[in-house]
Amino acid sequence: MLHVGLTGGIGSGKSSVADMFGDLGAVVLDADRIVRDLLSQGGRAAGPVAEAFGADVLEPSGSVNRKTLAAVVFNDPGARRRLEAILHPLVLAERRRMLLEIEREKGTGAIVVTEASLIFEAHTVAEFDAVILVTAPEPVRKARLMDAGWDAGEVERRMAAQWPDSAKAPLADYVIDNGGSSSDARARVEALWQQLKERSRAAR
Repeated sequence: MLHVGLTGGIGSGKSSVADMFGDLGAVVLDADRIVRDLLSQGGRAAGPVAEAFGADVLEPSGSVNRKTLAAVVFNDPGARRRLEAILHPLVLAERRRMLLEIEREKGTGAIVVTEASLIFEAHTVAEFDAVILVTAPEPVRKARLMDAGWDAGEVERRMAAQWPDSAKAPLADYVIDNGGSSSDARARVEALWQQLKERSRAAR
């Protein structure tokens, strides 16, 4: 089974690209959705996060308020590292479990695309057979986020917490430019999908 990581800076449009791969037949996993589940009521990360950052980050239901938590960690690099130390091992364990389940259900010919923001920053490249980087010029990314209602200061903080494309591109196996129209991006995704299918067949 071919497991491909899909990453990109905030505002790059990697979720849209992930959806395109899903339309073409990939099994798409979303690391952010795994995190949401881990931080939900009864999730394996909710207790450790509350212990590390205080009960103020919890909702009355017992789930973690992600906005409250983000306000803490994105202003404090040390706090962000503590959070990552809690979350990353749990995310990896859950993703590995899901991959085994997908392989049992769909066989070794499946192509899994995992969308994850911090593949390079979290040093999890070895988890993947290949990594795709979705890029877009910074002004385009900022404009997208502002149009979506993001606060300018929050955009700057989030971008500062991630490596720039110039640092990630040399480490990626494939790069998809998503700075233009969706049709342009779709054409690039379709071309890359053919390469991934060929790579999957060769591996089998």
